Amino acid sequence: MMKRDIILVIGAILSVIASYMAYYVAVHPVRGDIYFAYTHIPAALVCYLAFFISLVASIMYLKKRTRSYDMAAEVSVIIGLVYGIVALISGAIWANAAWGLYWNWDPKQTTTLILWIAYAGYIAVKYSISEVERRAVIGAVYNVLAFSLIPLTFLSVMLWQSLHPRAQEITLSMPVKVTLISNIVAASLFFAYLFIVAYSLWSLEDRVNVMLYRHRYKRGGA
Repeated sequence: MMKRDIILVIGAILSVIASYMAYYVAVHPVRGDIYFAYTHIPAALVCYLAFFISLVASIMYLKKRTRSYDMAAEVSVIIGLVYGIVALISGAIWANAAWGLYWNWDPKQTTTLILWIAYAGYIAVKYSISEVERRAVIGAVYNVLAFSLIPLTFLSVMLWQSLHPRAQEITLSMPVKVTLISNIVAASLFFAYLFIVAYSLWSLEDRVNVMLYRHRYKRGGA
């Protein structure tokens, strides 16, 4: 069994255990909508993690101009966007259960949506440029600038009036904490698995393209 498969198996086991705990152990006596937290919070945190990894990869690319860093940044952003969609959808469902509306332009919801659009723009910008190195440089610079929106999503509940609870205002029982942490770890492991698989496939495709280019160049030179 490959390392990435071990990561997937551990993540799946944790997910099953956490799901059982969510429905049978970590049940809030009053707040029935706590179930949505077990999806929303892990998805949001892993989304931020993915964007942070892409930031580091982009900075490393600008420093070393190594293709692998550019690919790592792009893979992280794409997976982060998937987790971001899950966070936005589960957050809207949770908001409807708690506030009676799926979307009310709460500062946290709005800034998270803006963040998602900004990173979707990163992908759009990259694929609008045909020249490989120029695309990588512009994408890396864009990525660094886009990351500045993440602190805004955290500060939004303090800067503007918001229905979204602040971290210090939330009190969780031990079963809820354990269940939530288990889901966060499981979501992180799934991210690691997806990253390894996607990065490996893209690296293979990149090597094949380089080989084909060299082969065509040699034939043209001959």
